[in-house]
Amino acid sequence: MPKLEALVGMAGTIGLISFSTLLQRIYKTHNTESLPWAWICMNISAQLLSFTYGVANHAYGIFIPNSLFLCGLLYILYVKIIYKDSEKEDGKKKKDDDEKNDEKNE
Repeated sequence: MPKLEALVGMAGTIGLISFSTLLQRIYKTHNTESLPWAWICMNISAQLLSFTYGVANHAYGIFIPNSLFLCGLLYILYVKIIYKDSEKEDGKKKKDDDEKNDEKNE
C-alpha cells in the first residue's frame, strides 16, 4: 500500500458523499438543465484518467471512489440524454409563465 493512500480514500469518500446529494436531486427531479454538456464530459474524462491511474498503480483509494463517481456521472449523462426534451418543455413553460406574469404586472 502506497504511503498515505488512506488519505486519498477518505478524500474520495467525502467527495462521494457531497456528490450523492446532487445525484439524489437529479433522481427526484430528472432536471440536469444546470449541468452543461462540457461539465459532464470533462468530469467523465477526468474520472476515467484518475481511474486508469489508480488501476495502473494498484491504488485502491483512487480507483474505487473513481469507479463510483463514474457510475454517478454516467447516470447524469443518461438522464441528460433521456429527459432532454422535457427540459426544453419545462424551460418553454417557465418562459411562458414569466411572460404572463410580466403582462399582469404592466
